[in-house]
Amino acid sequence: MCADRTQVAFISTAIVFFFILFNTSVWCETEGIRGTTVSFDADADAAQGTDYQSLSLEDCLFLARKLNPGLLGAAERIRELTADYQAAKSKFFPRLVLISYYDRTNPDRLSPGGGLTTQLLFKEEALTSVSGKQIIYDGGKTYYNSRAAKIGAEAQRQEVQRIADEVAFTVTDAFYRLIEAKENLKVALEALQQRQEFATLTEAFFKAGKVTELDSFRAQSQVSDAEQAKVEAENALSLAREILARSIGLKEEKPLDIQGQLPQEFTPASDINSLWQETLKTNPEIKRLDLEIEQSQTQIKAARGAYFPEVSLQGDLGVRHHDLGGTKGEWLAGVFMEFPFFEGGLTRAQVAKASSQYLQLQEKKRDRLNGIKVDLTAAMKDQENARQGVVTTRQTVATNEEAYASAKALYQHGKAIGLDVLQAQVDLAGSRFNSIKYAVAYEIARAHIRQIAGSGLSESYQQSNIGGQKK
Repeated sequence: MCADRTQVAFISTAIVFFFILFNTSVWCETEGIRGTTVSFDADADAAQGTDYQSLSLEDCLFLARKLNPGLLGAAERIRELTADYQAAKSKFFPRLVLISYYDRTNPDRLSPGGGLTTQLLFKEEALTSVSGKQIIYDGGKTYYNSRAAKIGAEAQRQEVQRIADEVAFTVTDAFYRLIEAKENLKVALEALQQRQEFATLTEAFFKAGKVTELDSFRAQSQVSDAEQAKVEAENALSLAREILARSIGLKEEKPLDIQGQLPQEFTPASDINSLWQETLKTNPEIKRLDLEIEQSQTQIKAARGAYFPEVSLQGDLGVRHHDLGGTKGEWLAGVFMEFPFFEGGLTRAQVAKASSQYLQLQEKKRDRLNGIKVDLTAAMKDQENARQGVVTTRQTVATNEEAYASAKALYQHGKAIGLDVLQAQVDLAGSRFNSIKYAVAYEIARAHIRQIAGSGLSESYQQSNIGGQKK
C-alpha cells in the first residue's frame, strides 16, 4: 500500500513538474514585452540644462518627447497593459492557497448521520492546510488571453508612436508659426520705418507748398496703419511663443525663444502612389489597427475555449485537530474536470461579442485607410501649392521693391503723387507677408506628410536643417 502511494505521489510530482516547465517556456517566449519602454524616453534632468533662449527645432522636439503630457500619458499606459499581460499569464502557474481556521460547536448536537447518539462529539476543531491547483487544459483560454494581452501592449506601443508623430507635427507647426511671427514683425517694423520716412518727406513738401495737406494726412494715416500692424505682429509673436511652450509641455514659466530661419530650398512633392505604398508600411496607426485586429482574432479563440472542459491537477495537504481524537494529517490529490454544460448562453454571447468587435475593427481600418489617404493627398497638395506660392511671391516681392523705389524717386522729383508711393508701400509689405506665409506653409505641409506617413518615412521627407534643425 505504501509503495502504491509512493508511486502515485511520484507520478503526480512528475506531472506537476512537467507543466511548470511547459509554462515556464511559454512565459519565456512572451517575456519580450516585459520592461517595455519607448525609444524616445530620455533623462528628464537633461531638460533642466537646456537654454530656452536659443532652441532649435531639434531641441523643441527633444523636449516635447520628454515633457508633453499627452505623450507621457500614452507611454504610461504601456505599463498598464503590460500588467494585464502579467495577470493573464499568471494562470500558467500553479495556484497555492493556505487555509487555516479554528471553531467551536456544541457537543450535544446530532450526529453526522442526523440521528441521536450517546457518543461524545468533538466541540473544538482546527485545520491548517495548503491546497494547490494546476490547470492542465482549459480550451486554450489562458494561452489566448495572455497572447491577446501581449498584442494589446504592442498595439499601445504603436499608439504611442502615433501620438509622438502627432506631437512632433504640432511642435513643428508651432515652431514655424513662431518663425513666421518673427519675420512678420520684421516686415511690419520695416514698413513702419518706410512710412514714417515718407510721412516726414510729405510734411516737408507740404510746408514747402509742393503737395496738398491731404497728401500729408494720407501719409500720417498710413503710419497709423503700420503702427497697428506692428502691435498685432508683436501680439502674434507673444501668442506663438506661448503656443510653442504649451505644445512642448514646458512647466517652467521661462522666457522662450528659438533659433531658425525660413526655408530657402523648395522641392516638388513626391509621387502620391509611391508615398502611399510607403505609408502603408510605416504609419503607426495602421500598424496599431493591424495589431488590434490580430488581438480581436485571439480573443475570439479565447472565448471559444469556454466550450471545452477544464482539466486540472488539485491537491491538499494539511493537519486537522479535534479535542476528541487528537491531531492527524490529511491529504487529497487527484485530476479534476469541470465542464459547464449549461450557463444560460454566456459563452455564446461572449463569442458573438468578440466576433462583432473583430468585424468593427476591420471596418474601422478600412475607414481610416480612406481618411489617411485623403489627408496625405491634401498635405501633398498643400505642399505643392505653397511651393508654387513661394515662387510666385518671390517674383512679386522683387517687382514691388522696384515699383516702390521708382515711385519714391519719382515723387521726390515731382513726377509722381503721394498716393503712388503709399500704394507701392502697401503692395510691397503685402507681398512680403505672403512670401513668409507660403514658406512657412511649405514646411508645415512637409511636417504633416511626415506625421501621416510615420517616423519610418524615407529620407526625402525627414527633418532638414532648416529652422535650426541639426542633421
